Parts: sequence; structure tokens; C-alpha cells
Amino acid sequence: MKDILAAIWLPLFSLAAFVSFYLVWTLLDLPPQEEIISLAREYFDNYGLLTVFVSAILEAALMVGWYYPGSLVIVLGAIFAGSDLVQLGEVLFITSLGFLVAHTFNFYIGKYGWYRLLVALGFREALEKAKSQLIRYGPRAIFLTYWHPNLGALTSTAAGILSMPFRTVALYSIAATLLWNTMWTTLAYFLGDKAIAAIGPKFVLAFIAVWVLLILVRKKKHDVAEDTIQSAR
Repeated sequence: MKDILAAIWLPLFSLAAFVSFYLVWTLLDLPPQEEIISLAREYFDNYGLLTVFVSAILEAALMVGWYYPGSLVIVLGAIFAGSDLVQLGEVLFITSLGFLVAHTFNFYIGKYGWYRLLVALGFREALEKAKSQLIRYGPRAIFLTYWHPNLGALTSTAAGILSMPFRTVALYSIAATLLWNTMWTTLAYFLGDKAIAAIGPKFVLAFIAVWVLLILVRKKKHDVAEDTIQSAR
């Protein structure tokens, strides 16, 4: 059982963060998604790409991102850009730049020990798991977690804790951020307003369920292969 939990810790942590976010949102009686979108559109109309840039930084900042609805930033930015491909490209670039600024900040939080404050706030286990992923997969773990900036925040902080070379982390971060942001921006562009519904609770829960299933299937295949090797010996 411990092996299974160790294998699926990342999706379980994502689920816990997702549930806690909605609980906080409900307990604080924060505005519904429709009002947030309306407010975001107003800010986008008034301040343009500055809104996207600031939102991206907040979304990818360790701990802050879990309680800030910035996961809408790419989707809303792409929708607000409409059919203007130039503006869509600007949204992609500015969002990626904001994420990279935050990941750099996270890296140095880890490197210089400021993360200890976050450990005291309950992030110890998540950071330890992120460190384990980096030790096991090396900088490739960046590609595995940067699909969502909140998870990427843990990885970039863990990279700082492990004192990984900043140049290596930066190069992998740039590549992973551009890859995932391009994918999400493209999806948001083609889905349009439907993309907002796609990032709702049902989609997230379904995504996590599929994620867990794929991990378990991969683990099963690995275990079978290991047993076959042991039997051959």
C-alpha cells in the first residue's frame, strides 16, 4: 500500500490542493466564477497584458498560487484575445514570462532557506516529495510537473533546496513552460468559452482520476517486468 501511495502522491496532492481551494472559496463566500471572469475581463480591458503578467506570477508563486484563481489566466487571456493571433501570441509570451519569473523566485526561496517558513505552514511533505522526484528523474521532473504552475512551484523550490545548477533549471523551465503553455493556449483558443467549463471541478476530477489510473498501470507493468527479471535469475 505504501508503494502505491508513493507512486500516486502527486495526483493525490493535486486533489487535496484542489479540494482545499474550493473549501476556502466556499467558506469565505468568494464571488462565483462568472463574477471572477467578468472582473478579469474588466481588468484585461483596462490594463491589458499587465493583468496577465501579474496573474501569471501570482499563480506560479509557491503557496500563493493555491489560493489565487490564476489557473484561469491562460484560458481567459486566450478567450479575450479572440481571433487576434498576434494578441494570442502576446498572451502566450507574457504568461510564460510571468511563470518563469515566479519559478526563479521559488528557486531562490529554496536555495537560501526561506522555504522553511512554508514548511511550518504545512508544505513539508509536498516539498519532500518534489525533492524525491528531482532526485529520481533529475531535471526531467520539471517537464512532469510544469503542466500546472502550482505543481511547478514545488519543483522549482525543491530544485533550489537541492542546489541544482540554476542554468540547468532555467533551461528546462523555459522549455517546459513554453511547451505546456502553448498546449493550453491552443486548447483555449479552439475551445473558446467552452474552455472555461472544461477547467471546472468535473474536468479536474476526471483528469486526476485518469492520471492515477495511468500511474497505476505503469507501476503494474514495471512490477511485472521486475518479477520476470527476478525469476530469470
